Amino acid sequence: MGSSHSSQKKVRVVHLLGSATSAYYEGVSTTLAVGCEQAAQDEETLGKYEFLYAVVHPEGPTWSFPKALDEKSRKAAPRVPHEVGLKTLADLNADVCVPHMFCYPGMTSYRGLMDVLGVPFVGCPVDAMSLSTNKAQTKGVVAAAGVPVAPGEVLRRGEQETTTMEPPFILKPCCEDNSMGITVVHNMNEFQSALAEAFQFDSEVLIEKFIPPGREIRMAVVENEDGEPETILPCVEYFLSKDQPIRTSDDKITTDPKTGLPVGLASGGRQCPADIDPVLQKKMEEATRKAHKALGCRDYSLYDFRVDEAGEIYFLEACLYCSFSPKSVIVSMANQAADPSLQHPQLFHTLINRAAARKQVYDPLQVMQQFGMKAQPQPPRAQPAQESDHHQNNNVVGTARVALGRVLSSATAV
Repeated sequence: MGSSHSSQKKVRVVHLLGSATSAYYEGVSTTLAVGCEQAAQDEETLGKYEFLYAVVHPEGPTWSFPKALDEKSRKAAPRVPHEVGLKTLADLNADVCVPHMFCYPGMTSYRGLMDVLGVPFVGCPVDAMSLSTNKAQTKGVVAAAGVPVAPGEVLRRGEQETTTMEPPFILKPCCEDNSMGITVVHNMNEFQSALAEAFQFDSEVLIEKFIPPGREIRMAVVENEDGEPETILPCVEYFLSKDQPIRTSDDKITTDPKTGLPVGLASGGRQCPADIDPVLQKKMEEATRKAHKALGCRDYSLYDFRVDEAGEIYFLEACLYCSFSPKSVIVSMANQAADPSLQHPQLFHTLINRAAARKQVYDPLQVMQQFGMKAQPQPPRAQPAQESDHHQNNNVVGTARVALGRVLSSATAV
């Protein structure tokens, strides 16, 4: 039945997963990447894309390159040193990358590695990812763009470890995800223990006014072909209570009770589409588009908001990643949209294709840029007929990759 795609060259898509820092984030990444692979077995997807897999392990770090993501294939894949992994990654000749890494290096350095290799990836660029991992800095940027935020301040270990704010407030590590290290402080007797908990995860801690009764709503936007944050997806409300006023790690990730390592994604306690009125919807849509532009996002972005009794909204954090597994928030939200082009796997295909279109083909006759810290887009050069052949372009790219491979090989020898 796949004959309709037999003459079409498949796009080579590398799934980059694992963690350079911890077994916990390696488990989160693997769980989501496996879900993505399992949901991408339909005929259309398999006819268009060839999936490759590159796994980063925190020991070393080391790499492995399994043929598939089932447990047997992952265990059978040999581990190689970091330097060998870099060369192997370059030699994959991938057209596009789907990143599944959620540790700090994974969201920054390893995406930057794909930039260096000339492999475009789905999702936000490195600078946006780096900014979004710091909750305090993200809050400052979106506030400057006109997005409402709760009053707060930053505490620093060894420098400023006291506050003039009155409870109730919430303490959260500036650079940590999945609600790790977060505590609601109801009175100052709880402050020191909450601060010590947050400092376990980061040397900077954000302290914010707690917003009761605490409706928490997640918004998402998808860019159009021109890069504008146009399509707002149906939003999600996470149900909270007085006994549980915030979402905890257990509301997001299920873990092995013996090891504490991730084994799956939590479900329940939410509704999509959320039951919100048009006035609140408009406020959050405006804030979402402002945040997307202010943070320099690309392809899509997600944001959590708190809503008070008066219907006023407060930005909580940016969530700039999606693994496109069935339980990924973007997929869950998009599947509730009326537009068929947003249904899975169509949105996944669209974002892969847009990323692949960003790939730069090496052109030896391109005019060198004289000034500027950032590379500026070059107008397309008119090519003679003999230069326009697709296979010649591929050969040029291949030559560039061989050169890169030699550089990495030399580094390995050293």
